[in-house]
Amino acid sequence: MAKATFSAKRLLVVHAHPDDESLFTGHVIADAIASKVEVMVLTLTRGERGRMKLEELKSLEGNLPSMGAFRTGELRNALQALGVRHHRFAGTRAYQDSGFRINAFGKPIKLKRVDELALAAVHVTVVADDIYAVIKDFKPDTVVTYNRKGGFGHPDHRMAHEATAMALRRIAKENSRKAPEFWVIAEKGERADVSIGNAKSAQVKKVALSAHASQIAVGAESYSISPGKEIRYDQPERLRKSSIRPLRWLKPALIAIWSLPLGVLVAIAGTMMHSIRASNPEHWPIGLWISLTMVWSLAVALRLLRNSRGALYLMTLTLWGTLLWLSQRQSGGSIAILNNEAGNWWAYGSVIGCVLIIMFPRIRPGVWRKNASGHR
Repeated sequence: MAKATFSAKRLLVVHAHPDDESLFTGHVIADAIASKVEVMVLTLTRGERGRMKLEELKSLEGNLPSMGAFRTGELRNALQALGVRHHRFAGTRAYQDSGFRINAFGKPIKLKRVDELALAAVHVTVVADDIYAVIKDFKPDTVVTYNRKGGFGHPDHRMAHEATAMALRRIAKENSRKAPEFWVIAEKGERADVSIGNAKSAQVKKVALSAHASQIAVGAESYSISPGKEIRYDQPERLRKSSIRPLRWLKPALIAIWSLPLGVLVAIAGTMMHSIRASNPEHWPIGLWISLTMVWSLAVALRLLRNSRGALYLMTLTLWGTLLWLSQRQSGGSIAILNNEAGNWWAYGSVIGCVLIIMFPRIRPGVWRKNASGHR
């Protein structure tokens, strides 16, 4: 399958709060404006429940109208820095920032008591209607918003994704022409189709982020949203072309499931081969080397092809379970994996190898290809 290319002519960027447009798509917007692309930013709330970085503005916290007005002013300055001429706030009514709380697993979720005006309290179809109206009016060929998880998981970000996808499905259903392309922001560790950002757009992003000084700590070379996490202005932004189908998340799950029987098959094949020796019985079993090489190579291939550890987790789980079962005495009294040197190397070596490959921090085949071709 050919890799998707990002070639917008009319770009709609949907965000939940003021400052998100600069944080997550500052490079994307700046690069598009420089390429003479018509860009519209749609902001769903005014960030009323933000937390101020500047001590002198702490008094605004909790005062939702004043906080929203202040952050709206920051947003106007940021959009001017980015060069955006088209901007709207969503809603036949004004949606409010929902805020969030951290659950026991460290994940952002809705507040226990959500204000009825909060974005997260609104049904997704209502928000989708507002986004649909903007799409009909602006007529973009490309729409960008958060991924299905809402980036780091903010409930307003997830709402923005679901409502945008729903609006695009309605456009696709009503019009015979092709619906706008749907692109999402790829988080760290996720697959991305394009990476956007250069020195020129970094300078634009820096100025735009500086306009949101109440929310973002701005430095000379980097910025931070939370203490101790510095991000460079020139760090590119990554996008992935997505589907507007509501059950698109099932595809990667189904693709990963096939690795479950794979673990069983390699465990059985390796067990059958691991004790095979060369012509001299005193030689180390050649079948053991073949079996271990087969498992380790398969583990590396799963990480390279899937660009994640999910399928490898499942394969290792069923490999370990099958080897454990084959090591037990069966009803007829036979044991497939004997408690000898070759059997121990096969049982422990295969699983330990998979675990080490899982733990390996990053596998980057692109770098290997460049090195192999004499890249300098």
